[in-house]
Amino acid sequence: MPQTPNNKEAWLKLLKQTAIPSFSANIKTLSSVESYSSSHSSELARTILKDPNLTASVLKLANSVHFNRYSQAIRTVSRSIMLLGHKSIKEVCASCLLMDQFLKKGASNRMQDLLVRAFHAAIQAKEFALMRGQKNTEEIFISALLLSLGELSVYSTFGAGNELSQKINAAYPITGGKEKEIIGCYFTELTLGLCQSWNIAPMIGEMLSGKYAENSPVRSILLGNSFSSTCEQIGLQGALEKHLKSITRYTGKSPEQVTDKIMQASEETQESLGRLGIKSDIILDVPGKTISDQQAFEIKIDKIAQLDIIQELSLVVQEKIDINLVLQQLLEGIKRGGGFRSVLVALLSPDRKRIAAKHSIEPANGRAKENFNFNCYQDIPELHQKVMNNRQVIRQTSLRENGATLKQVMKRTGSQNALWGPLVVENKVIGCFYANNGEQGPQVSTEQEEAFQLFVHQSGLLLHQLK
Repeated sequence: MPQTPNNKEAWLKLLKQTAIPSFSANIKTLSSVESYSSSHSSELARTILKDPNLTASVLKLANSVHFNRYSQAIRTVSRSIMLLGHKSIKEVCASCLLMDQFLKKGASNRMQDLLVRAFHAAIQAKEFALMRGQKNTEEIFISALLLSLGELSVYSTFGAGNELSQKINAAYPITGGKEKEIIGCYFTELTLGLCQSWNIAPMIGEMLSGKYAENSPVRSILLGNSFSSTCEQIGLQGALEKHLKSITRYTGKSPEQVTDKIMQASEETQESLGRLGIKSDIILDVPGKTISDQQAFEIKIDKIAQLDIIQELSLVVQEKIDINLVLQQLLEGIKRGGGFRSVLVALLSPDRKRIAAKHSIEPANGRAKENFNFNCYQDIPELHQKVMNNRQVIRQTSLRENGATLKQVMKRTGSQNALWGPLVVENKVIGCFYANNGEQGPQVSTEQEEAFQLFVHQSGLLLHQLK
């Protein structure tokens, strides 16, 4: 257990050494896109794909005139990462990695409360910026998200039973700079110090210095943070009553328009957090407006994305790209084009007796890849026969109801509504594709099955060209 610091310098020295230790290394790696290994690129793509808003931002940036000089549409995050080497993508990816790191550590209830506030602030700040017509919304989003970096880092450094943690828990949410009485400095000082050390989110420095114009984009960050903090304390209705005038004045929109946008941003926050496995306790007490803690999973088929990704894959294989990148892009096509909750590709062992997950795209709390490791003959003989031997795409619901295969699959993945299909290279089955709608998700639709079959079929053609 590290010794508790009592001033800003001591805290920054400790946090740079012990708080989220892999984050600083990831930032350095992100500084040079050319240095990405295939495995790092795939992991980064999976992290970005967890949040549709960040996915959209990355794709939009990759297709901008500034970066896409050849006017060749970029449709996948994996391809975007290969193309972009700009500071904006670095900041987007850095924030994803930061949040993912906190979640991997096993976020406490207090940490989750703070993550909820940070995401809510970021999404509201971006919405305020959009209403005002600001163009640099990605930087505003990232800066608002990282404004709580100092507080998050302090919470992650000490265990729940520590005396400092107990004091923080008793005082939470800490407002008005009262944290200085507990830790010897302000959270904002730590945020600024870490951001400057890692050279990210320069808008935070501008905001905390107070040296910005009334109509500056920095105001979006300040308003987003203030609104989310108030919402955490007294609910959405109270936050609207307190901040509506200032937000209306800043955005130039009517109170009705601002209220609608704030509600949409709050709903978006709930959905994004749910996908990341965080329960949101935003108090949505506006009359006639209710949102459940866990949004129901909704299937969204995107046939345009299906065709675009296949077209891009056709170009990728001509460049003799690493097979792992192609597999990652195939998964992205299945997930985005078919609207699945989780997707993965698994490979057979050299002796063809076992099959284990290689790549996946799933929510932060997903367990498909972690548990997807089967003995083909003992655990899943029915699937082995139908998928690997007969090369069929099957619905998991078609398996024998009380059979050993279904029992093993349900035990490992927890999801009934799923599809399985063969991964074929040079007329040889080397593994399988798997996609599901979540543990409590809806039945696989006909359109989902068609999208899945399309990419399973295309995988054989594309990988044959790659070889």
